[in-house]
Amino acid sequence: MLGQIFGTRFSGIWTRAYDIGPLLDTVIICGAGTILVIRSELWLTHYPQLGGHGLHIAHLLWGGAGMLIAIVLLLSFLNPVVRRVGAIVGGIGLGFFIDELGKFVTSDNNYFFKPTAAIIYIFFIAFYIVSRALQTRRVRSSQEYLVNAVELAKDAAVGDLDEDERAQALLFLERADQTEPVVAPLRMLFESAPVVPKGDPPLAQRLLESARARYASLAAKHWFTWAVTGVFLLWGLLTIIEIISLVFAFEPHLHHQRAVKIVTPITSKGGDYGFVEWANIGASFIAGLMVLWGVARLRRSRLAAYTMWGHALLVDIFFVQVFAFIQTQFGACLGFLLDVVLLVSIRFMAARERERIAEDRAAKEQELALAPAVPT
Repeated sequence: MLGQIFGTRFSGIWTRAYDIGPLLDTVIICGAGTILVIRSELWLTHYPQLGGHGLHIAHLLWGGAGMLIAIVLLLSFLNPVVRRVGAIVGGIGLGFFIDELGKFVTSDNNYFFKPTAAIIYIFFIAFYIVSRALQTRRVRSSQEYLVNAVELAKDAAVGDLDEDERAQALLFLERADQTEPVVAPLRMLFESAPVVPKGDPPLAQRLLESARARYASLAAKHWFTWAVTGVFLLWGLLTIIEIISLVFAFEPHLHHQRAVKIVTPITSKGGDYGFVEWANIGASFIAGLMVLWGVARLRRSRLAAYTMWGHALLVDIFFVQVFAFIQTQFGACLGFLLDVVLLVSIRFMAARERERIAEDRAAKEQELALAPAVPT
């Protein structure tokens, strides 16, 4: 069908790039970061307007310009560096563009429309889920490995191939279909192509790697594990206590509540709870129970406890924070950032625990192998 319309073949249209993950993550980070910078700058400067005499140059236009520049870069140049620049510029443009969302979902062009923060948050959550689905929707085919090796051959053709790229290309060729006629010539190309000396990484990459290394060394300390455990325990207890107190505090108004329907108030009115409040309570209660469940499993298996706490954080990020953004707008950013820090911490701890379990298992197997045989 597409071939009949556009006059070309589409057999490899869904071939994924090997660096799809870092590029899409760059778009998400730059887009979300741009929105936070814009909102902070406007709040500090009391929301100035660029224009005058009846004109107002909305920053949505700058967002469109950024995304247009990204499109031109990605369609015009083949260099991988340009693709990274395009992802950065496009992500910044996306942030400028979507920050004006409130003006285009309201009849009065209200930039301060309260649910805007929640809608933007849901958009980026959906973007993240889609990006992860694109990376893991299926196992890479031999064709994808071959096409990505061809992509890396562009660097070899212009003399910009480094050692890491050559090793990656050779790995792709090993996983490609060996009966393809281009596999052998490509392997010879990468094995014989000169590589550029590996220079110092960019400043941003050095800072990120340094921060990651420092955090990894911190997460490996024994007291850090107990500190994070204490945080989760406190969080779970406070969540349950808060929900119980809220329910009992609003007990006189509970008789006003009806079954949740489309006409049910979205937010609380007159002291009664609306759908958002009840949904927030329900999701928070589930997350709190999962935290306490993890605490109960801690004595039997630390890995099981860490896994359950990670699930609790995901419930908080994907559900609780949505309702928090509806109620408090961008004031919920602090809670979201705390969730992200805790999620990174718990995944570090889970990874270290898996390594410890694997080391213990290997040591036991070695001990059994070296043990003298018992005569029968």
